[in-house]
Amino acid sequence: MRKFSRKLVLFLQAFVWSFISLAQTGDKVEILGAKNFEFIKSSGRNVSKLIGDVQLKQKRTFMYCDSALIFETENLVEAFENVRINHNDSVTITGDYLLYDGNSKKAFIKGHVTLVDKNMTLTTEQLDYDLNNQFGYYAHGGTILSKENKLSSMVGYYFARKNEFFFKSDVVLTNPEYNMTSDTLLYNTFTKTSYFFGPTTIISKTDRIFCENGWYNTQSDQSQFSKNAVIFTDRKMLKADSLFYDRKNQLGKAFRRIHVYDSVQNVHLYGNTGISNGKTKITFVNGNSYALKIMDGKDSLFLSADTLLVAEKTKKQKQLMKAYRHVKIFKSDMQALCDSLVYITDDSTMRMYHSPILWSGLNQMFSDTICFFINNNRLDSFDLLSDAMIISKEKGNHFNQIKGRYMKGSLDSSQLRQIRVFGNGQSIFYAKEDSLHYTGVNVIDCSIMDFMFLKGQLDKATFITSPDATLYPPNEKKPEELRLKGFKWFENRRPTKPKY
Repeated sequence: MRKFSRKLVLFLQAFVWSFISLAQTGDKVEILGAKNFEFIKSSGRNVSKLIGDVQLKQKRTFMYCDSALIFETENLVEAFENVRINHNDSVTITGDYLLYDGNSKKAFIKGHVTLVDKNMTLTTEQLDYDLNNQFGYYAHGGTILSKENKLSSMVGYYFARKNEFFFKSDVVLTNPEYNMTSDTLLYNTFTKTSYFFGPTTIISKTDRIFCENGWYNTQSDQSQFSKNAVIFTDRKMLKADSLFYDRKNQLGKAFRRIHVYDSVQNVHLYGNTGISNGKTKITFVNGNSYALKIMDGKDSLFLSADTLLVAEKTKKQKQLMKAYRHVKIFKSDMQALCDSLVYITDDSTMRMYHSPILWSGLNQMFSDTICFFINNNRLDSFDLLSDAMIISKEKGNHFNQIKGRYMKGSLDSSQLRQIRVFGNGQSIFYAKEDSLHYTGVNVIDCSIMDFMFLKGQLDKATFITSPDATLYPPNEKKPEELRLKGFKWFENRRPTKPKY
């Protein structure tokens, strides 16, 4: 009977105290219950000491703990062990210790702290939380679990109303598909979107991404990267001022100062706009675009065009590179022009279409189509297909010329070594007495002809099928009369340096 009376008295005291406090301010912390209750004085302050199944309330905020001290004047609560806060039935915070200011509605929780809302769970050792503004802060390391995502950092800010976290220092986001590390990151738990504001690395099974600014949506697997942005796959690198990447559709878009490197073809691509499709295995680059291919370790081949395309090898397509419109090629010992080009890696052939022109040393070659064969990263041989002509300049307006329906040639260190002419062969060559004087001009018609070159200059000719030859004295014909049909000299169009 005494125990019951004592509990009743404690309950009435707590009820009256809470009622009076609430009546005074309308916003005091209420005591809903406790096993033991007493009033004490501490440093001249009125303090309520509660022990056992403590239950407190302030409007729609409920607090539970094993024991608590309530400082009446300051409207301050200090709670110990098994602390739990439930705010608006939307946020629950647990920990070992709580210091709560009822006036500002700010809580300090420490010791195995957990914050749970409808979108995520936060664990940390120490948390400051503003219940009024629904804002949290930790500075001693924290981890967030959100369905398939796990995010940790040393410093974190939580804005519950916006469903946003702001992380700083040693930020790590772990997903079954990838891992992300960053210096500074803003994460929205509702949209599942991360925003980066510092050096950031994203690593998955298929690619590796680095940037210093951008965003990533973990639901749609779409992202935008900028400031030193670069994407690495198992065989390619894509770098640009700005990158958009759709991981699900394997689609990458790049803008400004693009650099694509294909490690298999050993080709670098540059331009202002690019698209890389992982499903079709095709990459486009255009806008001031050019390519660089390392040929033999000592020299490089530069190729510029309005648009460049690189296709990886699949069951349905060969591995190749294409160039479209205003194509220019520069190598230290070989240059070329055409309107379109196809380089097929499978058979190491390069085909130039639409009025192609090729220069090798002193020799200019052109035909309807030119086909190059590359062996061990060296230009090995070529075919001039249909209306083929080779021209080399002597002095003044004098030109050596070879013409035929089709020509096949070989190279030695990118210099002409041998030419064979097939069908409707014609040639004009100036015979020299020495380096300054001519003995005459050979004009020869022959269906099949062979020409051997030494250091890029004609050394020996062989006429295989019934040649019709005429040797004219040096000055009998004007240089303009010694021109084969279709003669064109394009020296002013010859590329003189690589395009960067």
